Amino acid sequence: MSNGHPDDLDYSYYDYRNQLHPTHDVDIFPLIPWASLVRITLVVLLRIGFVLVHVGSVPVNNVNLILLQNIIDFCWVTVIYILIGIVFAYTGDVEGLVGEGYWIGDENVDKDEVIIGWSAVVIASAICTCGIVGRTHTIGYLIIGLLLAGFLQPFLIHWIWTPGGWIRTNSLNEKEVHFHDYSGSTIVHLVGGLSGMIGCMVLGRRILRLSAIDDASVAVGSSGIVFAGQLLVFLGLQTLSIPNIKVDYFKDKKHQYIFINNLSAGCSCSVLVVAIHFVLPREEFNHWTVMRCVQATVSGLVIISAGTDIYTPLVAIGLGSAASIVYYLVSRQVFQSALEDYCNIVAIHLVCAVLGSLIAPLLNYNDGADVTLILLNFSWHLISLITVIALVTIVMLIAFAGLQLSGLLRNRSEYLNHLRASIAEERASRRRTFLERLFGIDRDPIYLQPGYDSDELPNIRPQRRRY
Repeated sequence: MSNGHPDDLDYSYYDYRNQLHPTHDVDIFPLIPWASLVRITLVVLLRIGFVLVHVGSVPVNNVNLILLQNIIDFCWVTVIYILIGIVFAYTGDVEGLVGEGYWIGDENVDKDEVIIGWSAVVIASAICTCGIVGRTHTIGYLIIGLLLAGFLQPFLIHWIWTPGGWIRTNSLNEKEVHFHDYSGSTIVHLVGGLSGMIGCMVLGRRILRLSAIDDASVAVGSSGIVFAGQLLVFLGLQTLSIPNIKVDYFKDKKHQYIFINNLSAGCSCSVLVVAIHFVLPREEFNHWTVMRCVQATVSGLVIISAGTDIYTPLVAIGLGSAASIVYYLVSRQVFQSALEDYCNIVAIHLVCAVLGSLIAPLLNYNDGADVTLILLNFSWHLISLITVIALVTIVMLIAFAGLQLSGLLRNRSEYLNHLRASIAEERASRRRTFLERLFGIDRDPIYLQPGYDSDELPNIRPQRRRY
């Protein structure tokens, strides 16, 4: 289910009050604006957290550019979603593919539902920016935000979160199957993480390994900034777990474990990642290892986000513990690669989201459930995930490749850093394939310090100022 659309009700976009149970004497509708206010507050805190993560994780001295692009991204994505996105996401259904085209000013539009979709769009955009922070031209931010908030995510929201969406409910082998994504495992974390990873890969290298950054490249106090930022991100992500009062109020099933599950999974994942670092003698205790332990709290939350409404606390702890191993192994591999994933979004959001979405259908059953139906639901989850991954990959590859060809992908400092890394690579003894350059471990990593003098680079033509 979504942030609150039940499968067992005759759902109406236009009249929630008719679904009140006669025994309910409390008028819940005055509470609805407060629910939206809580969502907005948590999302704003989350974006502040991501800004702190960006400033503390990226070894560049242009903090003002990071701050500017974050506020531009936040405001731009919001405007695009309100003007374009909700037309496709909510209010009615056309063959399970798209909404009926109502704009924000129409009285039929459920404003609380609009805020739920806005939360998903803004959070996914924040995750995506983690992969390209400090590197991309401002126009590039605007184009990527337009695609995510105006088209890509609104369609996914309709397909997965609305009752008539074709991914949410379909038939497989003549049986009805469902795609379960309560807190945005696919819509938010997978889309944001995959988009950020593609952007990071297209941008290419400016150092030969993330681990090649020495202590001098990490500013004093960065660890504390990232620590505070990750906790704000963990807090802000709770907005995706808040039920839609208008709809979930009428459900017989209670969601009393949602927030306990989030805490249990996040904390268990972090504790085990800390334990792994203590157990492994070769693990150096530095800025990156500490950050990995803090980031694990979000990883635990992500892995249960698909089914946090159906799990018990014990199941949440078990999944959080399993996530710690997967997250640690993936983050270590990324750390040793040339993928400049400073904020670790591949391990936190992409991998844990895919794993969590595949686990949810296997644990979403009642006593005496048909094993065949469980396997069919798992198959449908797998098919849907492949479809979403393929769609996001195609759209983002075209977008970033177009920015690359038009010269709007990189800002000025990133252009110089990328050029320097390309020159260093050309001096290698042999040419390597793209995957070898990306994931291969170099024997002699090259250290890139912030503020490198561009005059030392040969054959650089004068460039216009890039932002």
